Amino acid sequence: MTITEKEKRSLFASIRLMICVGHADGYMGEKEVNHIYQLVEGKHFTLRERQILMNDIDHPKSPESIVSEMILMNQTEKLTLLRQLYHFALVDRKMKPVEEQEIKKIACLLGISPEKQREVEEWIHHGIAWRSRWEEIIGE
Repeated sequence: MTITEKEKRSLFASIRLMICVGHADGYMGEKEVNHIYQLVEGKHFTLRERQILMNDIDHPKSPESIVSEMILMNQTEKLTLLRQLYHFALVDRKMKPVEEQEIKKIACLLGISPEKQREVEEWIHHGIAWRSRWEEIIGE
């Protein structure tokens, strides 16, 4: 499968925003860092792009600066990115309030309406409850 330049640029920006979410609590955990490495591995990023991403892990940029450099996205792409940010926040199986606040800030920067933000947030919380219920059922 070949990745288009637009898809690559969108993925690059989304990874940078995930790093912002990972740093929201002041610390990016091992699971979060490993997830970023997995996303970057095997993708067709240039050496310079990889350096930017690795530098962001140590010295994250502001979401404002990242969003200002992003290519235009349609509503579906923005909502998909929002879902990816929530998914990333849950890599360590828990979402901290500061991570959720960072995601909401990014959603506002992307121009996602409060109503759509609320819909996605409710869907995410429903999924968390659904997963927790399964863990209760199987006894883990």
